[in-house]
Amino acid sequence: MSHAGLILGLAELEVERVGHNDAFSVYAKPKQRPCCIHCGHDHLRVKATYQRTLKHTRQGNQLITLYLRSPKHHCQRCGRYFRHRFKDVRPRYRASEAFHLEVFEAHEAVSPRPSCGVLI
Repeated sequence: MSHAGLILGLAELEVERVGHNDAFSVYAKPKQRPCCIHCGHDHLRVKATYQRTLKHTRQGNQLITLYLRSPKHHCQRCGRYFRHRFKDVRPRYRASEAFHLEVFEAHEAVSPRPSCGVLI
């Protein structure tokens, strides 16, 4: 795994390039083809590719934005289509689970704890 892959914490990605302007931009693609999620067959054809843009985490005070090149697969056995699924990235979400956890922890640290209502 590359150094950028170690920083990201996503082992199944192949990092193509890293850019840095106002924030870090990481361009990546999946390392290997999956099996069909419907029938389990491994003979797939790439029908098309599209780019997913995700907020991932912060490195210091700068946001890391992932640009994932995600293929749309066509199974030769069952004839169904599906998009590539990444670990720790839920379908149709624009942020990774690591970013959701980071926001949750930041919110919990700022918000005051409710009192139990007992006065002494």
